[in-house]
Amino acid sequence: MKRRRFGSPDGQVFATRRSRSRRPRALALIAALAGALLVPVTATNASAAGTSYYVDCSASSNGNGTSASPWNSVTAVNSTTFAAGDSVLFKAGTTCTGQLTPGGSGASGSNISMSSYGSGAKPIIDAAGATGAVIHLLNQQYWDIGGLELIDNASSPAYRSGVLAENSSGGVLNHIRVHDMYIHNIAGYGGGWYSTNAGVGVQTDHTTPVSTWNDVVVENNTFDHVDRIAVAVTPNADGQGTGLTTNTVIRNNTMTYDGADDILVVKNDGALIDGNKAGYGGAKSTCPPSGQYCNGASAGIWMSGSSNTVVQNNEVYCHVNGADGTGFDVDWGNHNTTFQYNYSHQNLGGFLLVMPPFTIANEPTSTVPSDGTVVRYNISENDGSNSGCPTSGTQTHGGGVLHFVGGVPNQSGSSSAIPLFYNNTFSVRDGLSTPILYSRAGTSISGALSFQNNAIFNYGSGNYFTTTGTSTYSNNLFYGNHPSREPADAAKVTSDPEFRNAGNANTSSSYTGKNAYQVHPSSPVIRAGAVIASNGGYDAYGNAVSATAAPNIGAYNGTGGNLLSNAGFETGSLSPWTQASGTASSVTASNSRTGAEALTTAASGSGANQSLTGLTPSTTYLLTGWGRVATAGETLAIGVKNFGGTETYTNVASTSYSQAAILFTTGASTTTATVYCWKNAGGAGAGYCDDLAVEPLSSSTNTVTNPGFETGALTPWTQSTGTASSVVASNSRTGTYSLQTGVSASGAIQTVSGLTSGGSYLLAAWAKVATSGEEVAVGVKSFGGTETYLRGSTTSYAQEPIFFTTGVSNTAASVYCYKNSGSAAGYCDDYTVVKLP
Repeated sequence: MKRRRFGSPDGQVFATRRSRSRRPRALALIAALAGALLVPVTATNASAAGTSYYVDCSASSNGNGTSASPWNSVTAVNSTTFAAGDSVLFKAGTTCTGQLTPGGSGASGSNISMSSYGSGAKPIIDAAGATGAVIHLLNQQYWDIGGLELIDNASSPAYRSGVLAENSSGGVLNHIRVHDMYIHNIAGYGGGWYSTNAGVGVQTDHTTPVSTWNDVVVENNTFDHVDRIAVAVTPNADGQGTGLTTNTVIRNNTMTYDGADDILVVKNDGALIDGNKAGYGGAKSTCPPSGQYCNGASAGIWMSGSSNTVVQNNEVYCHVNGADGTGFDVDWGNHNTTFQYNYSHQNLGGFLLVMPPFTIANEPTSTVPSDGTVVRYNISENDGSNSGCPTSGTQTHGGGVLHFVGGVPNQSGSSSAIPLFYNNTFSVRDGLSTPILYSRAGTSISGALSFQNNAIFNYGSGNYFTTTGTSTYSNNLFYGNHPSREPADAAKVTSDPEFRNAGNANTSSSYTGKNAYQVHPSSPVIRAGAVIASNGGYDAYGNAVSATAAPNIGAYNGTGGNLLSNAGFETGSLSPWTQASGTASSVTASNSRTGAEALTTAASGSGANQSLTGLTPSTTYLLTGWGRVATAGETLAIGVKNFGGTETYTNVASTSYSQAAILFTTGASTTTATVYCWKNAGGAGAGYCDDLAVEPLSSSTNTVTNPGFETGALTPWTQSTGTASSVVASNSRTGTYSLQTGVSASGAIQTVSGLTSGGSYLLAAWAKVATSGEEVAVGVKSFGGTETYLRGSTTSYAQEPIFFTTGVSNTAASVYCYKNSGSAAGYCDDYTVVKLP
């Protein structure tokens, strides 16, 4: 649990109960409840019709609780012990002042419910600054509470809660459900104990034998300005209780400006925390008087001393606490915790806090390293900073995307002795210094971890820690800046992942929130991951993840909307591709770029076609694909025809995989196209194609001016440093003119403006050299990320396509042609910069 305490826990458990009036069945119910204080409660299947009681606090006189004559204060509610099937209903649009302590328990299949009647706003229960809970249940079970608004505001903090359900019975109590509530302005201690400073607190009091809960549901509520925490299902102090509460579900709640944490479960087994949204928490750390529990550190959603917890589909953002301050936290003594499908952004301490074992008095669980931790298919955006948030904090313990307090917790003998981090997407914007892997213990820490298939988009300057144990790093994408301790990864990808809206910088994009981290079909992450057993079966967007076929890198496992089917030939067969005329091609389990399969052509006049239908007339599409040849000097073409325009293709002559990018525009009435991979005639070795993609463009505008130098002049290109380049009426690829560099330290550059921040762009250009073996570079820089370029070394024109993403504060990029060294000129022609949709 969070670290700092002074003295003993406050001990405030609200255990007293005022006397109540009774209906005839009260004595039997009290006897049953007294038994529950000594032995576990056994649920029954009784179903009672029950009685509905009505409360209208705007009524001028107190009635008998019927709809015709409602009670007009909380006093009558607190003086009644309710039975299975009963309902307590408050009139909509009214306000009751005071605290509710209704009596009685329901039964299995026949709960007691507290809700509203009539039309209008939720009825308000305002505790008017009183200490304690607005609604308090002690040793009561089978309650449903919903549809109310709760307030307990005050000028100074005290132990206050919205709903508090306590169990000091010495046994198991069942079913507490709190739903569809608006709980706000609960003036608790930001640094005090959790469940007694909560919007909804479900607490087990320290007893012998132990007390636990079963079937706790907190769902569809709205919390705002609750101190300390919106939802806590915990014992009544650190080190209290050896039993585990079961079947806790906390889902679909919205939380804003919680004073400290948002959701916490302690000593739970099988808790599900699903679909919650929490923002702006962690600003308060006010502690109760000296000698009581005090802890000023907080995180968004976390657990301790718990087993088999699943945290999924949650969004936590702009947490401002300076001590921990992360969106999520796997704290002390946890077993088999899974974080999946979550979206974390702009949390000061980072995405996830990982605690090492440490010592809490009377809590032996805290000394056991948390094991079985799986972190998968999560998206972290600009964590480690509150940049862009309406409020911010100051870090006192530093921050990192993955924030370790000490070493990596490893437990020998565990089924997962090291934490597993796979298929997550971590994005850090330009201007930030957030480390990706950070530890308060330093840059080299004890332990080991597994880090696979993660997409790291690092436009910041942050670094990584190293581990003294043997960590596994494989099939990750490291794009952007590459700091000194970036992990070695033999299967890493370093190209632009082509996110749809990196950093959520484009507010007009149709891809926002976590959807911003879906990728384009030409992305290098597709099928580039390593197969991981027991991978959960689905990604962050509901796409299936195979247990046998290579997944994508990152949290997205879709195709990016690729219009081609079997684009990576991973079915192992050709269909729906068909043989092109000539010698047959085949799909083989060798020579693939990603995954296991690739298209293998014969040596000469061989290939495959795929016919696309349903295209939109007069629309520009981008075809990309990867090809290589077995024999140097031979060529393989990737192209498109039958689209209502002139057949167009790019030849690949490299023996290692090279990418081709082709723009084509359908005719005015054409809705089809034929895409192909074709090994040109006259060769002696095979050709290979893999990872083809077709995507429609929303705009085909080329943002480069004078892209083919056809004005005959350099403007608006400018000279690079060094020897001057020139526009010449020779050596052009198309048209009349081309750019000719000097023999060395020579080239030209153009700043392209009017780009979209956080946008993915394709730079495609053609280059060649006069002398074989020398190099000329096509590149892009000053766009918010790291300068990127490709070098051509052939004496005939070869295409050099580069994908790049602008930074969140960048709307321009500089594209260039540059000859670094040599004895003869280089040539460039036909520049295109086009935005991906």
